[in-house]
Order: sequence, then structure tokens, then C-alpha cells
Amino acid sequence: MLSFVSRLPQRASTSRISRFSSGNSNQEEPKIEILKKTKNIPKKFKDSIHDLSKDPKSVLSTFLPDVQKSFLGGRSQAPMNWNYPNRKFEDDLKVEANLEELAKDTPKLAKREFKKLKKDVAEMLDSGLDKPDIIAGKKHGEAIIEYDFKDSNSLDIWRTGCDSDWKQGFSKVELLRTARNTALFKGYLNTEVVKDGKTTRAGWASMKTHDTYAFDRRKYLWWWKNYTHLMIKCRGDGRSYKVMLYTPGALDVTWGDTYSYPLHTHGGPYWQYEKIPFSRFFHTVGGRIQDVQSRVFAEEISSIGIGLMDRMNGEFQLEIDFIGCYNDVTHEEKFAYESYSIPMFNPQTI
Repeated sequence: MLSFVSRLPQRASTSRISRFSSGNSNQEEPKIEILKKTKNIPKKFKDSIHDLSKDPKSVLSTFLPDVQKSFLGGRSQAPMNWNYPNRKFEDDLKVEANLEELAKDTPKLAKREFKKLKKDVAEMLDSGLDKPDIIAGKKHGEAIIEYDFKDSNSLDIWRTGCDSDWKQGFSKVELLRTARNTALFKGYLNTEVVKDGKTTRAGWASMKTHDTYAFDRRKYLWWWKNYTHLMIKCRGDGRSYKVMLYTPGALDVTWGDTYSYPLHTHGGPYWQYEKIPFSRFFHTVGGRIQDVQSRVFAEEISSIGIGLMDRMNGEFQLEIDFIGCYNDVTHEEKFAYESYSIPMFNPQTI
């Protein structure tokens, strides 16, 4: 026998449940059982009960008490796309903050952020008239080193991650500063899949910059638009890595936008200078190559990363001396890949 349960559209404070039974045509009419109002309701449920007859607000507020009007009028206080804390779409994210810890750390954090703000304002007020390269562009063969590891604090803006950090695998990764004033990106790649019923692939590790302005404002590498190539001095273990340029936007659908290109290492003790044209980077979202491709605009790049996901178990090691940009005036290519014209009335043309 198949049973259906439906809730009657009555007052939210009284629970009325209808049970219908399906069977032969000679069956009696369905009976409606009305459950009496329970007196011992927990306090957390009492606060969420809403009487629609007394105050006909949105039905959504019955189930989401936090959805309400703000002092600006009509604006919901529910999490929106541009301020939702779950930027990485974690399944079990729990945002908890201890008031005592916040009060204790606030002076230290405020001092650090105002120090960064002072530096940001000084850079903003710095005139560009004494920098002809900003107005006329860079000369041929001119280069800039954006990230090096000569300072002891140079690793502060770098973050590392792997599948084991998300409980989706067993890989390990670390980023160290060597005695040669270089960065060593090393670890162990394990493609064994966690048996959680959701994960289907595993085996990745990455390093990424997290360099922001004061108060966690996004920092764009807009001066890279005066260069044509990304330049990396490195030496590896013969494995193929991937260089990623991150260009996230304001909305959540653009948070995974990246432009990628492979970094093939030779192996051995010799350094290699890799110059990758910006026109060769292809559009990816969450590591997946997109059908509709477009060129990367350097002024939209906010961070850079290097990852490994070659599906081979074992140790890996990549030593990096510096990351920068190079200008080649003879490189006139805008985008290396063929772009197809989309037919009219295609949903992607809307």
C-alpha cells in the first residue's frame, strides 16, 4: 500500500497532517487525522513559529526566521552571493566565532590592517608621471620579478592545499624556503579515492598566492598588462605541472574562473627559464576546460597558482627561484586558440 503525507496550509503553530491511502475504488473516503497542539515545544522551535493569521509575512520567514527586513527597507539579511562565507562550497561549513577571542584579537588585527592601509594609500598617491613605462609601455626585453623568496616573510602570501585538506584523498603537500633563497613545493601525490560515496577522483596538490589589500580587499595585478609573457625560473622532477591565473569576479558563478597552461619540467639539476605567452592560457573553471574560450586580460588577474594533478602516485618536488613577467614586442598574438562563432538563437548568445 502506498501512502502519501501532505501538510495542510493552516496556522504554523498547529501541526495538521493528512494521510491518504490508495487502493481499490470501493475503499472508504480518506480520513483526516488532526494532531493536537503540543504544549511542550522547545524554545528554539517556539521562536521560529509564525502565526500567519496575525501577521501575514512571507511564508519563507516561517521556516527561515533570519530572513527579515533590514533598516534600509526591503533588503533581506540572508547571505547573498557577494558576502556568503562559504566561498569554497564546503558541505559541512560551520561559522562559529568566540566573542572573547574576537575582542582579544581585534587590536592586533586592526593594527596590522591599518598598517597595510597606510601602505596602500601611499601606493595609490604615487604619481605615474615619473614612470614612462606606465604611459608608453615597456621596452623590448624588459622584465619584472613579481614573486621571489629572498625575504624570510616571502612565503606569508602563499597558501598550499591538497585533497587530504578537504578529506577527499590522502595526498600531502608543503611549501618550504630553502637555504638558497628559493621555494620548494614538495609532497606526495596519492590517487586513492576516499570511500565516502561522493568523491570519484583524487590526487592533487597546489600552491597559490593570497595577496590582498587592507581589510581583505582584492588586489589585481593590473601592471601585468604591459607585458606579453609570464616568466618562471624553476627546476623540477620531470613531471608536468599546471600554472593557473585566477580571475574571480564579484558573483559566485565567477569564483572558479582561471586561465591555465601546462608547465613541463625537464628534471635534473639544471634551472629552466619558462616564458609562457599570456595568449596561450586557456579558460578553465574548477580545473575543467570550457567549450567557449576567451583570452585572459592581465588587469583582471588577482592571484597565481601552480598545481599538480597528473594522476601518478609518488613524490613530487618543484623548486622555484622567481615568478615574473617579460615583454616581447615581436609577439603580436592576442589569442592562440580558434574561436567559433555561435549560431543565432543559441542560448549562449543571449
